[in-house]
Amino acid sequence: MGPQFVSGVIVKIISTEPLPGRKQIKDALAVLADVAYVDMLEGDTECHVRFKTPEDAQIVMKSYREIQIKNNWKFEVLTGDHEQRYWQKILVDRQAKLNQPREKKRGTEKLIAKAERMRLEKTQQTSKHIRFTEDN
Repeated sequence: MGPQFVSGVIVKIISTEPLPGRKQIKDALAVLADVAYVDMLEGDTECHVRFKTPEDAQIVMKSYREIQIKNNWKFEVLTGDHEQRYWQKILVDRQAKLNQPREKKRGTEKLIAKAERMRLEKTQQTSKHIRFTEDN
């Protein structure tokens, strides 16, 4: 089904320098409100954050001074035409993701791949240094 259109839940963040990772932005804003999704590419200077409710977006906008000063970010709630276009982008991105062909492994191929992963993990574990201390 995907995300349903709700007006006033998308906040655009603009920065003068590249933004930190998606997780850092989500963690910074999750302290104030429930973040549903952070849409950005690594190294971008702007991103879109979708909150669970319009009230969550308003909470962030009200306390945005302290976040703005701390991170040098500018916030803007999307409305009207910009909001409509962004929701269209969400639906298009979702369809593209769902229509992507995925690799199907069956039977012995799947078992061989799993055994290979397990063997690799085991060799990485055994290659760690073990240090012994002398007790006097």
